[in-house]
Amino acid sequence: MFRLRSRTALALCIALAAASSAYARVSLNSVRVVAKDAEALGKFYAAAFGMHETNRLPTQNGPELFMNFGATVEAAKANQSPAVVIMQTPAGPAGDPVMHVIFTVSDAAATAAAAKAAGGKVTREAAQFGNTGIFIAFVVDPEGNAIELIQPARR
Repeated sequence: MFRLRSRTALALCIALAAASSAYARVSLNSVRVVAKDAEALGKFYAAAFGMHETNRLPTQNGPELFMNFGATVEAAKANQSPAVVIMQTPAGPAGDPVMHVIFTVSDAAATAAAAKAAGGKVTREAAQFGNTGIFIAFVVDPEGNAIELIQPARR
């Protein structure tokens, strides 16, 4: 009986290890938002969040901009973090209330204020999430894409 249980446990462990390794190389590549005017929205992301354009692809609807964080364009290009890709479409954002960009920020209230000053709209002021010490705010960029701002708890 013990031998059967240990073989079953061993087989289960091997199966779990194989299943988990199938996802070991999966990571976030980028987040795509849509805009009627990619150039203008790129300026918003630069002003509100300090992002820089790192790449640009021509499409039939207009430019597709790749934006990332960094003190300079060179630093943003060297940043290995996932990019925000702004794709120009004739219709702009689909208006899906679930799809949104999520940024980790050091100060949710200040970042929401910067987004508002850059032409966005604050849809939920920074507020603590329960008693976790985490603060969350929601803003909308000028094209209507929702952005969640998460300020981790201070340690």
